[in-house]
Amino acid sequence: MSGTISYIAIIEAQSLVRHGLERVLSADPRHVVVSAVTDRGEFQGAGERPDVILYGPPRDCAEEPRESVAELAGHGKVLVMHDFPGSFSVLDTIRAGALGCVTKEISVRELLVAVRTVGAGGYHVSPELAPRLHAELNRPARPEPRVLARRELETLRWLADGLTHGQIARRMGLTEATVSTYVKRIRSKLDVGNKADLTRTAIELGLLRCGERRTAVPAPVSGTVG
Repeated sequence: MSGTISYIAIIEAQSLVRHGLERVLSADPRHVVVSAVTDRGEFQGAGERPDVILYGPPRDCAEEPRESVAELAGHGKVLVMHDFPGSFSVLDTIRAGALGCVTKEISVRELLVAVRTVGAGGYHVSPELAPRLHAELNRPARPEPRVLARRELETLRWLADGLTHGQIARRMGLTEATVSTYVKRIRSKLDVGNKADLTRTAIELGLLRCGERRTAVPAPVSGTVG
């Protein structure tokens, strides 16, 4: 931290939230907001080296912050502000390099405390998130999954796109029974049951990126054109 002043960068896509944070932090003489931008690309383009990066991850992808936080941690101390839905791990966010995790229900007082704590190199987790963090710390480690074969990984990606076994079979030139066998193997290797858990686990393990989609290839059409 630079003397008694904390230099802060805000990364938040929602304009109202971003301007509100900038106004609150700028009102404290101990803080100087050096940039307030909508995304990581804009922040990196500005070339700032703040003491604290207040980062609001995009809402559309719960897994994206781990990669983003790790990248931002090379530019400053990261304080993540997010709603933290069920699939968003507080522990993984900290492991990625964040020094603080707070919710968007945070009070002005706690926000100022969190910024000062993180700026000084300490850790701050909102009281509302403490039970989540405790549960994640005590959760049994998932066994390392067996490697998926190329065709199994391709099947997994089509499943993540929402295709049925029959649709996947047509696109891959296989029988539906073969696709069903692939799906059984995938579930066994990843140790998951339903489709939602399958997709989420694949993203968590880095087998799929959040938002990744295959380019749909039209299935062959039988018959003749009159």
